Amino acid sequence: MGDATRPSDDKFNQVLQHSFKTWSSYLDTSKNPQLPRHSIDLRPLIDQTPPFLGGDPASSDLDEPVSFFCEVTQNGSLFVNCRSTWRTTKGDCDLAPIVMPKKLTLGIGRKLTVKLSENAAFSDWHGVQGLSGYDEGNYLAVLFLVWAYILSARWVELLGHSADHECNLAYTTNTIQAVGDSELQQDQRSFEIDIGDDACEEEIFWWRAILGSGWEATTKYKDQVFLSPWSVSTDVRFTLAKHGGLDGTSSSSLPQLETALKYLAKFCAHHDLYAQCSVALVGVIFIPLLGNQSICLPFPKQNPHLQKSKSDINSACFIQNLIEEHSKSLPRYMTLSSNTWGLRALLSSTFFNADIECNLVSAWLNPAFGIIQSISSENTALATFLANRQPRLGILWLGAILTGIAKRILQDTRMGMTCLDLPVSAWSGVRQSFLTSETVTIHDEVISRADECRMLFMTASASECHSRPPLWHWKPFGSTKFCDTELSVQLHAQCTSHCLEYEAWEWILTNGISIRVGREPNEFPVEMAGLKEHGKSSHEIPAKLQDYSYDFSSQTLSEGLTRGIFGWLRPTGYPLCERPIYQHSWFDLEGSDDEEPDDAESDEDGLRKIRKTHVESWLEDIGCD
Repeated sequence: MGDATRPSDDKFNQVLQHSFKTWSSYLDTSKNPQLPRHSIDLRPLIDQTPPFLGGDPASSDLDEPVSFFCEVTQNGSLFVNCRSTWRTTKGDCDLAPIVMPKKLTLGIGRKLTVKLSENAAFSDWHGVQGLSGYDEGNYLAVLFLVWAYILSARWVELLGHSADHECNLAYTTNTIQAVGDSELQQDQRSFEIDIGDDACEEEIFWWRAILGSGWEATTKYKDQVFLSPWSVSTDVRFTLAKHGGLDGTSSSSLPQLETALKYLAKFCAHHDLYAQCSVALVGVIFIPLLGNQSICLPFPKQNPHLQKSKSDINSACFIQNLIEEHSKSLPRYMTLSSNTWGLRALLSSTFFNADIECNLVSAWLNPAFGIIQSISSENTALATFLANRQPRLGILWLGAILTGIAKRILQDTRMGMTCLDLPVSAWSGVRQSFLTSETVTIHDEVISRADECRMLFMTASASECHSRPPLWHWKPFGSTKFCDTELSVQLHAQCTSHCLEYEAWEWILTNGISIRVGREPNEFPVEMAGLKEHGKSSHEIPAKLQDYSYDFSSQTLSEGLTRGIFGWLRPTGYPLCERPIYQHSWFDLEGSDDEEPDDAESDEDGLRKIRKTHVESWLEDIGCD
C-alpha cells in the first residue's frame, strides 16, 4: 500500500519495469562503433533560437545608434539584459502575458585553456553511420580552435554596432613569434598540421595565429576591457607542414570572417572532415559554460588517405554546404551558447518525461542511470544512448562529452540538481517542465495540483512568490479541492483557453526600447523526448534489472523532488485536508515534535548537502539570468 505521498510498491515497480524497458531500448545492441547520423544534426536545436543581439542591428528599423543594456558583475563578466514574452491565453480571457527577464553572457575576463591528451574523449574517432570516407583522421582540437575564432569574429561584427562598445579583433604581437617553428622544450610535444600546398601567406599567417593563441577579440565598455565569450588559449606546440619558413611579419590585420570561413572549408575539404566540424563547433558553444576551466581535447591524427582524386569534388561541395549552413546560423549558435543556464537545462531535459509525477521520478530515472553507469566509460556508446533517447539533443551531448562537462551534468541530474530554462526549451522544441503542458479545466470540484501550479504561475504578480517558475520539472501528484485553492486560481481555472506559449525574445536597449524577435513558424515540431521505445522489441533487450549493479529501489530522488515542488506550491502553508502530506516523513524531516529524536535529521544529512549545493549553484547562476 502507498500512503499520502509515497507510491504503492505495485505502482513503483510498474513504472520501474516500464522505465527499464524504455531506457534499455536506447542502447545500441549492434555494437556498431559509429555514431548514429541523427546525432550530428544541429538544425533542430536552434529552430526558434533568436539571433545574437538581434542579428545585425544596423539592418533593423531603429532610427538611432544601438546601445544595449549591459551589466558588469563582481567577478568581471559582462552580461546583456534580455526578456522573453509568453502568452497565457488563447481565448477571450484578459490574463496578461508573462514577461521573464534574462541575462546572457556578453563578455568574459579570462580565456579558456585548451590542452591536448591522448586519453581525451573521442581520441579514437570511429566515424558516423552513413558517412563513409569522412573524418578518418582526428582534427577535433584544430577545428575547436578555429570555431572559437570564428564565433569571436562574428561577436566583434555584431557587438561593434553598439554605440557604447569599442570592439577589436587583432593579432597579438607578443605571441606571433611563438607561433613559428622555434625550438621546442625537451619535454614538449609538437603536432604538425597540414593545411595544403597552395596556402597563401595571409592564410599561413592566420593559421599560425589560430594554432598559437595569436589573436584576441575584445570590447571596451565603460573603461573596462572584456574578452569575447569564446576566447581560448593554448600552450600546445603546433607546426605547419611545408610552411615553416614564413617570417611572421607578412600581415598586420586578421582576414575578414568570410575569408576565415573559406580557410576552414578548404581545410575540411583537404582532410575530408564533416561530422568533426559540427562536433567541434558544438564544443565551442560550451565555452561560456565552462568558464575559467581548462579542457583536454584529443591529439590530432592525420587522415591516412589524404591523397585526393578528381572525384572528390562532390565531397568538397558537401563540406562547403555544411560550412555555409553553419555560417548562416552563427548568430543563433551564439545566443544558445551565451545562455549558460539554458545549456545545462537542455542537457538535463533529456531525462524529462511529462507523464511522470514527482513521487515516481526515482522509478523513472533509476534505470536510466543504472544503464549510464555501465557505459559511462565508453564515450561513443554513451553519446549514442543519449542521442537515441532525444535525437534533437544528440549533437549537444557530443559537444558536452568532448569538453568534459557531460560528466558533471549527468552527476547533477542523477542527484536531482537540474535546471529549468523556459526560453531555451521553446527555442529548441524540447520540453523541460510540466508547466508548458496543456491546462485542463476543473472536474468534480477539484483541480489537479499540476494545473494548480500552472495557474498560480500564470496569475502571479511580480512581487508574489509564485512569479518565478519552479525549478522542479516534475508535476505534483494528486488534486486540490477547488475551494482550497488561491483566489487567483478560482478566478481563472474554469477558463478553457489558458496556456503558456512562447511569443517573442527581446534584446533590451538603454533608451527603453528593445530589438524584438518574434516566434517563427516551426520547421521542426516540438519533440517529447522519447516517450516511446527506440524501436526494439522486448526480445532484443535481454538484460534485466538484476544484471546491473545499482540501487533501483531507492526513492531518494523522488523524495527531494516531491518536497521541492510542494514547497513551491505551498510556500505559506497547506490546507487542512493535506495534513497527511505535510506530516509525511518526506516533508517533516525534523519531526513535528520537539521531543522526537533527530535521527531523521542525520539520515537526511546527505540530502541536505545535495540541496545546499543545489541552492548555492542556483543562486550563483540565477544572478546571471
